[in-house]
Amino acid sequence: MTEALNYSVIKRQNNYELREYPAHLKAQVAVRSTSYQKAIYKGFNILAGYIFGGNRSSKKIDMTSPVQVSELTKIAMTKPVIVSGEGLFSVAFIMPSEYTLDSLPEPTNPDVRIIRVESRTMAALRFHGYFSERKVRKAKKLLGIRVEKEGYQSKDEIVVARYNPPWVPWFLARNEVLVEIETC
Repeated sequence: MTEALNYSVIKRQNNYELREYPAHLKAQVAVRSTSYQKAIYKGFNILAGYIFGGNRSSKKIDMTSPVQVSELTKIAMTKPVIVSGEGLFSVAFIMPSEYTLDSLPEPTNPDVRIIRVESRTMAALRFHGYFSERKVRKAKKLLGIRVEKEGYQSKDEIVVARYNPPWVPWFLARNEVLVEIETC
């Protein structure tokens, strides 16, 4: 069974949830692409190389879910370079909970960054079916409306989470959009 990022549900209504996530690690890569779908495939291949042994220890790391992708307007890379513009996405794998920054193998690919994400509160909206740009746009819009209606302020980019591999039947596929929110 694939480990999934753990969270506690604070509030649940229909497909909308308010969640508390603990601190965790993720491996992340920035990719240029024309869509979320293409960004996931491109980023997935790079990150899969890391977890399948493309690291200084040549150690295999278990796959977790979800794969996360967000569209970025600006990102600081590992070198002193700022990349900006349309078509830049961040793709991330959540690292298994057994690892710490000290125990996680160092990537051999300089484009793969290991990031510690502090505990946070996120609003989440679940959607099912095949992953498509239309569904992502609709879910992002609905999440934005819901967050505003609930009186919360979003803190960051909306993250799209894909929980299943592409061969899972459409009626079982689980996807989500999430955004970190300010809490009082």
